[in-house]
Amino acid sequence: MEGGLIRDFAILIGTAGVAGFIFYFLRLPLLLGYILSGLIIGPHLFFSQYIQNYEVLQQFGDLGVIFLMFYIGLEFDLDKLRRTLGPSLLVVIVQTVVMMFVGILSAKFLGWSGLNGLFLGALMAISSTMMTIPVLKEQNALNTHFAQLAIGVLVLEDFVAILLLIVLSGISASGFFEWKEVWQVTFLVGVFVVMVFVLGRFFGAKIAFWLQKMGSTELLVLVAVGFALFLGEIADRMHFSAELGAFLAGSVLSQSVIAHKINEVTESLRNIFCAVFFVTIGTLIDPVKISEHWLAIVIISLVVTVAQIFVCWFGLFLSGEESKTSFYAAIYKAQIGEFSFVIAALGNSLGVTDSSLMTLAVGVSVFKIVLGSFLRKYIEPLYGTLTKIAPKAILNMGQFYLNFLQVARMEVEKMTLLREAKGFLLRLIWYFLLVVGLMGLSSYLSSLVCGDTFSFTKDHETLSLTAVWGTAAFIIMPIFAGVVRNVDAIISLVLDKIFVSIDHANKQDNRSIRVMRHVVLGVFLLFFGIIFVSVSSNYIPTGYPLTVFVLLSGLQGIFFWRDLLKSNNRFERMFRETFIAEVQEKEDEYRSTILQKAKEKYPWSVQIKNYRLPKNSAYVGKKISGLRIREKTGTTIAAVSRGGYTCYSPSPDAVLFPDDHLLFIGEAEQIEAATKFLSEEVTEAVRANRMEFAIDHYCITPTSIFLGNTIAETGIRSRFGVNIVGIQRRGEKITAPDPLIALEKNDILILIGPQYAIEKLKESELTQAL
Repeated sequence: MEGGLIRDFAILIGTAGVAGFIFYFLRLPLLLGYILSGLIIGPHLFFSQYIQNYEVLQQFGDLGVIFLMFYIGLEFDLDKLRRTLGPSLLVVIVQTVVMMFVGILSAKFLGWSGLNGLFLGALMAISSTMMTIPVLKEQNALNTHFAQLAIGVLVLEDFVAILLLIVLSGISASGFFEWKEVWQVTFLVGVFVVMVFVLGRFFGAKIAFWLQKMGSTELLVLVAVGFALFLGEIADRMHFSAELGAFLAGSVLSQSVIAHKINEVTESLRNIFCAVFFVTIGTLIDPVKISEHWLAIVIISLVVTVAQIFVCWFGLFLSGEESKTSFYAAIYKAQIGEFSFVIAALGNSLGVTDSSLMTLAVGVSVFKIVLGSFLRKYIEPLYGTLTKIAPKAILNMGQFYLNFLQVARMEVEKMTLLREAKGFLLRLIWYFLLVVGLMGLSSYLSSLVCGDTFSFTKDHETLSLTAVWGTAAFIIMPIFAGVVRNVDAIISLVLDKIFVSIDHANKQDNRSIRVMRHVVLGVFLLFFGIIFVSVSSNYIPTGYPLTVFVLLSGLQGIFFWRDLLKSNNRFERMFRETFIAEVQEKEDEYRSTILQKAKEKYPWSVQIKNYRLPKNSAYVGKKISGLRIREKTGTTIAAVSRGGYTCYSPSPDAVLFPDDHLLFIGEAEQIEAATKFLSEEVTEAVRANRMEFAIDHYCITPTSIFLGNTIAETGIRSRFGVNIVGIQRRGEKITAPDPLIALEKNDILILIGPQYAIEKLKESELTQAL
């Protein structure tokens, strides 16, 4: 078909391929080659209309963004995302404020209005995932710490971009900043994330299991791509962004055993559509307009680059990251891209921005790509130069600040109440967002059954609404039981801490404590209910459906409360077991891969074998040095894996635990001897001694080797596995003693631990004293 889509796509891919080939041999970034090819086939350079379907091809380019975000979700460690959330949040907040300020100042320089400045600052505040991730991947730096920090910031910037689009639309229409809309969208994004993550964990694990069992690459591609596009479409319909949905789709599948396979089979699609995205950027470049604004583009690019690098560097440093790590993360993410073009297009569509805003956005983006390539190439000498010219007082102050943060974190970790309540608080937030999400889903299903979508439900509207809200009541009530259980646990922790510090006479009044606990629980649940109704008022039904929902919920709460608590326990256990199983399967697969690579790299008589230490082994609880396994069998323990973590070249003082995975290196006979040696079962007498848990007292005598040492210096916990839970000192009772407390003469230590360990401690102390 002449002038059709296939012809356009062939021209686009062919030109990109030739440009990429040339740039590869010139050792220049491929992204620049793709952009140049877009400029060549675009309508502005030769004034020829090579491409007929620009809008369709731009949508294909959007697929590149979706596939890239899906890939980031697959590769990004959710635990690392949790750890980088604090630093990333600080950077995003400071960066957004600074860039808005820079945008307003730049608008005055250009002779624009303040509203133009807000749009300019907004498009400069959002970095480009599309331009950052391929560079990190090309340099094999995707799993480095600075890259994970940069990606954490990029992910949060996508959330900020959604908020900025809504805020700018509101300001353009009314001239006022609507805080209510910002908080509402932020809350709904949180609800959406929790809903996808929780539901995806349950159904995603089962789907991944069946896909792995079937072993069909074709089905794997279809399901993976379909899942990413499905969640992307849902996020887009909720006025978020398709990129957010694709990222969550990848995150849901990231811990599954087929994550690496999905990455492999979708890589070609991702590469093609990412190339299309950069080619479409090239088609937007108008050399005539850029030449008219070249000075503004250069100045703004330099200002924005310096500002982004400094803000990101300083923000990450303030959060406690090392200066060099922060600088690397700042350099790699100092780009603007896809969301910046969306913001510029929004201003043009609303008719509130200057027509040259898009030209500036494209020009700054291309200039920063070139500038970024130069900065990344000389990043090491650049950082070295900056540290050399920095005043010594600044460097000393920075090191002092990092040391201060480290001490502060250690002190916070000692706050037992906060540490114990943390898990309950997190579950409470998750449950709250999940309930709101389920209410929203039920409201959406109600609108479907009452509409023209399904003729049967429309004809039986009452029955359909009863089914929807009755099902909602049965699903939500176990979650509500979890809310009550976690709130009660937090209240109990707080009351226990309060009454421990009061005198024993009051503590014995258990009835008063129970009454107080129930009163506080009732007040908290009332407060919780008010908040829930206020944020989910748009989803709560009225009339007959509300009656059904309240009636069924109340009946369950009155007559089946214990069953609801059991259901909630099963829900949490299933979620936890699913997560642990996925991590274990992924670890086993990773371990097998490492073993295979090691065998291929060292093809000689030495073998590598993974051995799982039995629970009933006689050497559970022993240190590696105490085994003398190399002396006895000639085998080396090269690594120890436990709970998803692998320690290579473990310390001789490392203690072995049941179900530890040991990586043996040696000849076949040596490994067999080591396996037989460690498989020796513990005797009944020793097993009974191990299981016997005791509380004992120990007196610090004038000749004790522990006299004058702090608890930490004695090494009682690390050497013997015994905890000091209290100290009796001249009538004073010290509970939960600080590790820095020095032991004095006649102190009586309250010890808790295995009986054999306490006896070993006493024997060791006596022997060394003699």
